[in-house]
This record gives sequence, C-alpha cells and structure tokens, in this order.
Amino acid sequence: MRVGINVHLLSTTHTGIQHYIRALVPEMATQATSHEIVLYGESAQLPVPAGEQVRWVPASRPLRSGAQRVLWEQTVLPRQLRRDGVDVFFSPAFVLPILWGGAGVVTVHDLNFEVSPETIHPVRRAYLRRITRWSAQRARKVIAISQSTASDIVRLYSVPSQKLVVIPYGLDAMFNPENARALEPMVRKRYSLPERFLLFVGTLEPRKNLPRLLEAYTLARRQANLPPLVLVGAPGWQHERILAQARRLGIERHILFAGYIPREHLPGVYAAASALLYPSLYEGFGLPPLEAMGCGTPVLASNTSAMPEVVGDGGILIDPRDVQKIADGILRITLDEMLRQQVIKRGLERAKLFRWDEVAEHTLRVLEEAYSPSSAR
Repeated sequence: MRVGINVHLLSTTHTGIQHYIRALVPEMATQATSHEIVLYGESAQLPVPAGEQVRWVPASRPLRSGAQRVLWEQTVLPRQLRRDGVDVFFSPAFVLPILWGGAGVVTVHDLNFEVSPETIHPVRRAYLRRITRWSAQRARKVIAISQSTASDIVRLYSVPSQKLVVIPYGLDAMFNPENARALEPMVRKRYSLPERFLLFVGTLEPRKNLPRLLEAYTLARRQANLPPLVLVGAPGWQHERILAQARRLGIERHILFAGYIPREHLPGVYAAASALLYPSLYEGFGLPPLEAMGCGTPVLASNTSAMPEVVGDGGILIDPRDVQKIADGILRITLDEMLRQQVIKRGLERAKLFRWDEVAEHTLRVLEEAYSPSSAR
C-alpha cells in the first residue's frame, strides 16, 4: 500500500495540529514496514529520513501563506497523488483535495468553527465550514481525536457513525516529572518566572475563555493571597482584549504575559507552576492538561467537550461558563494541599494511557481499512 500524507501544515505556526503531525508521522513511518509512505512537504521540517519506504515530495515553491497552501492542496496536490500512484491519501488536518477521487482518510480535530463560530475569524470560519463538511462526507474513514468531536461530526455533518474512528492524541515522552524538574531551574531563569504562579498554556484567543478566567481569578484573589497568573501562548485573534480586561479589573500587575515558549521548555514551565488553569469553552482534545498531568502538575479544566475524556479523574473539572465555579476551583486547587496531592497522583496515572505508538498503530490500521475494496462500497 502506498500512502500519501500532506505535512505542509508544518510550515505554519506551532499549534496542536502541527504537533500531531510531528509526533504521529515519524512513528507511522517506523511502524509501516510493509507499506510505502510519500510525504508531501519539506523534509527539514520533520525527523523522518528518506529511504526505501519513505519518499519526500516538496512543493515547487514555498507555501508561506494560508491562501498559497489552499491553492496548492486543491490544485497541485491531487495531480501529484495521481502521478505518484498513491493508494490512500491521509490528511492529518480537516482537508481532502476536492479533485482527488481515490481513497481518502481525514483527521478532524474539532468543530469549534461550528460549535462556537463567534470565536473564529470569519474568513477562516467560512473556509473550514465548507471544506471540513465536504471532506468528512467524502472520506472513506474519518479519524476524530475524541468521542466529543466524533459526536459533533455525526450530529452536524450527518456522517455515518461507522465511518468514524476515535483515536486520541498521545503524550510526548518528555512530559514526565523527572525531565520537568530537571528543566525547571533553567526555565525559571530564562523566562523570569515568579517563585510561585498559576499557569495557563494555549493560544490567546476567545475560545480559551480567558475573559472569564481573569474574572474568576479576580474573585478568588478577594478571598486569598493567590500567586500571579502566567499566560503562556502566542497572541491569537482578539488577544488585545485580554490585556485591556486585566487593566479594567485592576489585576494587570498580577498577570504575566510570557508569550510563546518552545515546546521543549514546557515541561519545566509545568513543573514550576502551582497548577494549570484551563477553563476552555471548547476543545477537540486539549493537550495542555494532559502535558501538565504527565509532569505532575495539578489541573483545573472544563467539564465540557473533550476535557472529561482527557482529564478524567486526574484533575478538577468545572463549568467554564460559571465564573464563580471557576473561582472556587482556583481556590481549591491552590489552597487544599491534600486535594492537590490526590490530583497529582491520579493525573500521573491518567497520563500513562496516552501513547503515540498506539496512535500510529491505530491510524495505520484505519488506512489499511480505507484501502480495502470493501470500504469503497
């Protein structure tokens, strides 16, 4: 079986989807000893060497913008797939080429642009709505990264449930207590982190629910002398409103915007933090809570979308739309030491369930099923 995989998204900013590609594709290449893999992208972006079973096909010119990438994947890519004799095409993120008539498998990470459309830029929202619906309906198999996302796909796009396969993310080996503690001194110094702090990790955008988090943090500070709140993540759409709200609430001196921190340094950040606060409104999966649990950091997360599937009993789950409940959760996870130790222990055990080698194994099995003639019926 010859598998084509689009990895050109690696040329964009670092998000959960880019990490999914970086973690999954090398593992697939290692395991696919009886198949050939054709990677469409730049070989320098991924640690998968070319060889007998792996071949790289770069674009004729750099794809520096979203518009260039869309044009390439809808016009150039389908011609290349036919030329290369690809049996199954795997799209790790939402989009199948409309002009590709062969077997296709697509991973859908979330339907935030459908569930919470007001939190997505209108142009990006319009494109994702149209192409994701078409791709999910056209694909022979659809991989969802959580049961929550799978249910959304069936409900909103009328995709038959038998086409859906739920394969959650794995957890990188570097997110463990030993590595986290080893990195902590360097990370504290490099990013000027406070001695004690509460932590948020993620793109600074509306769906992360940061306005309510700041309100809840303000309420909690009225009841206890809490450590500062550190926000780690690249600025997203409407991020400027977050700083403006901190000023309105009078807590700007207690909020530290640390900006984007490279992934390899995040274990040290989690180790330094007193707790991770992640009251996101909607997540297809939610990597930061899993990473924090793997490092032994207590987690406060939403009880909506995929969060309960990821966190389980390894953290405290709260209603992300109730500011008072978020505040109560902050106080509990910061001040109740017995609860903190219980959450840390359960989180470490929970994190062991998520493995990239199993993700790759299951994904290859889905591709083999899509290649089977019976799947085309």
